[in-house]
Amino acid sequence: MVFEVLSAASGRVDRILKVREYAAVPSIRRYVILESTGVGVTVMERSKPDEAWRTTVLTGDDMLRLPEIDIEIPVAECYEDLTFPDDGQAPD
Repeated sequence: MVFEVLSAASGRVDRILKVREYAAVPSIRRYVILESTGVGVTVMERSKPDEAWRTTVLTGDDMLRLPEIDIEIPVAECYEDLTFPDDGQAPD
């Protein structure tokens, strides 16, 4: 399982390059991306090494489920006490 928090500056490139890199590693079955400019989580998962990623987008009302480690986390808790600037820049 891989977790990543996207930066506002590199998020677009990370989504393209890292997804390809992680897809090439058969042991990675779940890739979780946390947005840094607003509340949002992208979960990419697969059951088998040769499968394509299945992508799910979560919002603040959803639950992030990580069955590999038997944890469920409300997405809103990941962003608790954070504020986001109006201009789309990530908080410091």
